[in-house]
Amino acid sequence: MMTVSIETPVNLPTVCGARMDLTVEFTDPTRPAPPPGWDEFVRDGEAHPVWHWTVAHATAGGRRGAYLAGLIRDDSRVVGLVYARLVGPGRRRPYLGLAEVACPGSSSIPGLILAGGLPAALHPRRPADPGLLAAAVAAFETGLRREHGRRIKAVSYRSVYADALPIVAGRMSLVGAGLPVTVFHNRFAGYDEYLATLSSSRRAGQRRLSRLIAKDPDITASFGPTPADVDLTRFAALADATSRRHETRRWPPPRRLSHTQLAAMAHAPGALAVRYDGAGGELVGLGINFDHPAVPLAGPWGALDPHHGGPRGLWFDQHARILRWAIESGRDGVIGGKGLVELKGELGYATVPQWLVLRRLS
Repeated sequence: MMTVSIETPVNLPTVCGARMDLTVEFTDPTRPAPPPGWDEFVRDGEAHPVWHWTVAHATAGGRRGAYLAGLIRDDSRVVGLVYARLVGPGRRRPYLGLAEVACPGSSSIPGLILAGGLPAALHPRRPADPGLLAAAVAAFETGLRREHGRRIKAVSYRSVYADALPIVAGRMSLVGAGLPVTVFHNRFAGYDEYLATLSSSRRAGQRRLSRLIAKDPDITASFGPTPADVDLTRFAALADATSRRHETRRWPPPRRLSHTQLAAMAHAPGALAVRYDGAGGELVGLGINFDHPAVPLAGPWGALDPHHGGPRGLWFDQHARILRWAIESGRDGVIGGKGLVELKGELGYATVPQWLVLRRLS
């Protein structure tokens, strides 16, 4: 349900008592080559691999003028990135009217990110600077007015978390609750300590699955950087079928990833694959995850339906591998995405609310 926010907009952002004047440099993401500084920021600014230019480029899908990618600068230094889809009515001008700010590769991450900081709900120990966020929002909207004049009437910000809501939701903004995101917070010294916090049935199930898959001669499992020989065409089919099996809502419509997007995600620097091959070498399950110094992100998953010959329990086993790796490598947690919330709750994931904010570009 949509509600009207009564928060005061932040028009003159300040940090330590002084105004921050940021600028935004827009580029067309249909260009194959990244703008100077983009991928360097993803690498050095602690952004997830879903922000890599290959993913941003694949998401734009060759639709020139339909997307904007922006580098947010403090003088010459890049301090953030923003990505937006331009939408609106009309056949001659189909991409004008609304700028929809969303991450190019994940619905769990905001479409405007800043150096070294994530929403506090995702990374409590290093939250984003609210003053910098306010300045970045102001710079982005100023840039939109400069580039598009009155043709862009409003901006919608997707995946807005609680700490950013008072900044993004100004007076007379429309605010709607989005689907919650699952987050695993790592407070454990080891994997066995984590297992001890689960219900006895789930704990036993996870241990049993690990033993069975390790001993099954018809399954070969691996976890690491995405292999060059992975069958991405088959993965795209498995991921689409798996998504359709688990759909429980009609609105908002579930996100569909193109084969080009999946390929870009699978081979982005920092992508990690949990892969399962059958006895004949055919792909029966694959999950793409995205490394991060603090909170890795779970991405698309697909597996052969157990009712049609697929192995059972692969979804639970892949989470066991991801969480074991996160715990043993000292990560602060894992962002688990939006689907199968109840099952992820059995594995220790918490749900975190997020919102969509629609505000007039005045």
